Amino acid sequence: MGKDVAVLGGVTAVVLGDADWWILLGGFIAMALAPVCMIFSLALLITAHQTLRKVLNRVAPSNRLMEPGSVWLNLIPVFGFIWSFFIATRIPQSLRNEFRDRAQDDGSDYGKRIGLVYATAYAAFGAFYFPMRMLARIPNPEMLGMVWLLLGLASLVLFFIFLFKIARYGDLLAAPPNSLEGGPDFPDDEGDSR
Repeated sequence: MGKDVAVLGGVTAVVLGDADWWILLGGFIAMALAPVCMIFSLALLITAHQTLRKVLNRVAPSNRLMEPGSVWLNLIPVFGFIWSFFIATRIPQSLRNEFRDRAQDDGSDYGKRIGLVYATAYAAFGAFYFPMRMLARIPNPEMLGMVWLLLGLASLVLFFIFLFKIARYGDLLAAPPNSLEGGPDFPDDEGDSR
């Protein structure tokens, strides 16, 4: 088996020749795609937080535990790791207050549990960032890198599960109390009713 691998390696070296150009090509592709990925990610985050703001606009001001515009604080680097806990608890509690006020409470947690799991995974992802910066000093950095990657992916998936659950409750709030046709949006601080 070892002989086969050596032959395959030799054939690959002959076919590809000097592999340095492959490394350069990979670096060029990464540099070209990085801005595209960053713009796409930012657009996705803005859309997600716009959805959270829209749901809070549908909650009567007396039932809100946070203002709709405050969801944007989650996008502040480092501060967002902490603020995600406020989003994970206050939006579901605001929804609970609104549904109770409309006498439509279904007894659920309105996404609070999945929100707290998301916030915990996101905070752990942030906490692992600083040790990741010192990987050169850590033996076997691959394990820490894998944990960091898994926490990041888990927090992303959990955030979108939380978001879709909150958006579903927001759609229910858009309906008038006695039907499921459409209802009021309350203005936020800036007077925008979207």
